[in-house]
Amino acid sequence: MIYAILVVIYVVCGLMILQTTGIKRLLIFYIGILYVPGALSIIPQSMLMGHFFYLSMFILSMIRFHEFNAKNFQPCPLFMPLLIVFISYFLIGLFDERVSKSLAIYRSIREFLGTYFLFFVGWTSLESEDRKYSHIGVIPGLGTEYNKFFKYLIPITVFMTVYGFLTLFFKTNPVLDAIGLKDRFFNELDTSFRAFRVTAMCVSSSVYGMLCGVIFLCGAFFIENKNKIQIAALALLFINVFLSATRAAMIPFIIGLLIFLILNKGITGFLRNILLVIIVALLIYPLLPSSVTFFVTGVLDSISDSILPGGSGGAAYKGSNLDAREMQIGTAFQLLKENPWFGHGFGYAGEVLLRGNSHQQLLGMESYLCFIGIERGLINLFAEVWFYISCVVYFFKHRSINKLYADMGISLITFFIPFLIFAWVSGCWFFFMPVLGYITKAIFLSENTLSRSVL
Repeated sequence: MIYAILVVIYVVCGLMILQTTGIKRLLIFYIGILYVPGALSIIPQSMLMGHFFYLSMFILSMIRFHEFNAKNFQPCPLFMPLLIVFISYFLIGLFDERVSKSLAIYRSIREFLGTYFLFFVGWTSLESEDRKYSHIGVIPGLGTEYNKFFKYLIPITVFMTVYGFLTLFFKTNPVLDAIGLKDRFFNELDTSFRAFRVTAMCVSSSVYGMLCGVIFLCGAFFIENKNKIQIAALALLFINVFLSATRAAMIPFIIGLLIFLILNKGITGFLRNILLVIIVALLIYPLLPSSVTFFVTGVLDSISDSILPGGSGGAAYKGSNLDAREMQIGTAFQLLKENPWFGHGFGYAGEVLLRGNSHQQLLGMESYLCFIGIERGLINLFAEVWFYISCVVYFFKHRSINKLYADMGISLITFFIPFLIFAWVSGCWFFFMPVLGYITKAIFLSENTLSRSVL
């Protein structure tokens, strides 16, 4: 029954994406990826697999409404860095000698579409006609139509996060069970707070924590005059970041939040508020139920254990501390020496190295740097680093144009980079890149609006 419902949502969302444009299309896209697991597929290893189905419908919709053209892409201030990333992906396939050239190039295009092309999903969704200002020259930010997407997206997450709470209470996830992933994130032998990881409809606890964090940050600071549903939804998103029980999501989220507060709210007021929160927390902590204090202690112990080199994280948490990450990344970059510029090709880690658990040093490999070192090479590494540097430079340069959105862009980058280094990142791009593209488009349109008002 659950599987049938998922298929219905899957197909309906895809068809609705095909028939709509703008912010409405982006909202339907997010409904699809939030409520249907990425592991669900119609035709495996095709563009109709998992969330690629929504992306395929999105691209077809762009073609249908004459949006898939240079006029929509080239004005993007990050078009050139993204083009260089695409070229690096294409070269990886071109120099992959394990498979046929047609298959290698198909993999390159598919990998790019499922990662950095998703930036344009957000970029093209915010159209100039979505701006409805009371007079010419209003600088977008608070109180403008640019916030419309997040105003509607936040309530949409309520069922997802409530479902996450229920899975924690019952220690089971019927949605993942229905697609063949029964008890994937439940370890009865684990006595820590990580014994059960909340993932809602997501197939990765780290990705779930990341997506809750990204949506929370945007909703909390972009939406003025929040109603009760939006406030409740934001509270649920915040809590679910930590219920994911994944330090690779929790720590980057805290970093991103602090960066935004420092940039946008000012250090003095921020430090005063932090001190007040710490005092209140110390006062009420002894009054909390033992189950709550046990959970908080477990989170703090886990975070400190993962940060401190030589800690017990390797034994207690299956090698997910910094020492283990360092070993995995070091091994990956030793393999990089065999083919430094273009790596070994997409799929090499799973198809060659990890088949039959033959490479013990890479077991549990989660860092994106490992995949760059093994499969993609230095050209791709330079291209991707350039993209993120270009993002940060663009946001810093445009803080005077749209401070709110620019500061959020910087915050999200400082959130996402540590996440890529420490987490299992499969599928995370679908949740992050459209938001980054949307924020960039808001700043871009703000600049154009200001230019016209000056003229």
